[in-house]
Amino acid sequence: MWKAVHNVSCIVVMTYFMCLLDTFISASPRRRVTVDQETPLEDPVIIYSLEHPNSTLPPWGDVPYVDVNPSVLQSDLKQVKEDLVSRISELKEDGEKLRTSIEDSKGATQTQITSLKTQVFEKMNEMQNEVSRLGLTVMAEDCQDLFELGYNATGVYYLQKFGRQVHCDMEIDSGGWLVIQRRVRVDPQVNFDQSWHTYKKGFGDLESEFWIGNEFLHVLTNQKAYRLAVDMVDFEKGAFAASYSSFRVGNEASFYALDLGEFKGNTTDAFSYHHGRPFTSNDRDNDLYGAGNCASYFSGGWWYENCYDAHLNGVYPEPPDRLNASFITWWALENNTRVPLVLTSVTVRVKPSP
Repeated sequence: MWKAVHNVSCIVVMTYFMCLLDTFISASPRRRVTVDQETPLEDPVIIYSLEHPNSTLPPWGDVPYVDVNPSVLQSDLKQVKEDLVSRISELKEDGEKLRTSIEDSKGATQTQITSLKTQVFEKMNEMQNEVSRLGLTVMAEDCQDLFELGYNATGVYYLQKFGRQVHCDMEIDSGGWLVIQRRVRVDPQVNFDQSWHTYKKGFGDLESEFWIGNEFLHVLTNQKAYRLAVDMVDFEKGAFAASYSSFRVGNEASFYALDLGEFKGNTTDAFSYHHGRPFTSNDRDNDLYGAGNCASYFSGGWWYENCYDAHLNGVYPEPPDRLNASFITWWALENNTRVPLVLTSVTVRVKPSP
């Protein structure tokens, strides 16, 4: 670019100089050249003549002449020189300004290009990370997998591997918990007195009350080791928690038999009473109660034995009453006395074992 500017400057200077010379020549005395040739065989004789008003030479007809004063000519030449020097200086200054402007523009453009490159690379990395994350999301087996992929908002997610939605709690106990059952106060309440088939596939609303489904529990808990946590609120006594080091559900041939690990919590271990028991629904009696079907009697499917110590799928207590055994109940010991916790809120959740 600078080379092109330099060439243009040179052309301008030369053009300007030629114009000045042309002006100078037009202002100089006229010289006339004649060729005198007597015969074709004679060499031409070139006669030069400078016409001047005081010349004793004969005039050349109508050819004009100019009075040439040496001092004026010297002054004119000096002025021409000064004009050339001034113009050349201006051209150099203009050229330098143009060069500086081009360099500044080049620097600004380079900065913009660098910034754009950085933005493009960052966006490409984001897209690659998102594509990778989406690819891994397709293979996610539970809420813990989603949590490790950066999904940290509690709510409903879709597990592509199982072709179904699940509710993930990404906040409590370091996140990554998959909720398998929930009981809360809603209007209307979800009916948990359901058939074997309904308990098998699951029912309810993942945003409020629901049962995740026995078949899903079997598939989920047999792909890796899981632990279980139960959060409960008694209508008078407040919050309680129970956890089990392992949790697994058998297949349908075993009637979705329950397998529990070691207990920890701030209440009595009521759930271990149901360890190893098959699931019972109102139309499939697998309990040990000889007088009838525990699920029908207490209005909800569960892993009953000779009925229950913990029954989280019972009737929602409205109004709460400790004498109603059909309510959502967890039996506890208080001063060596069995006391039923009547629950107004329950959340059962699982997470891969550490």
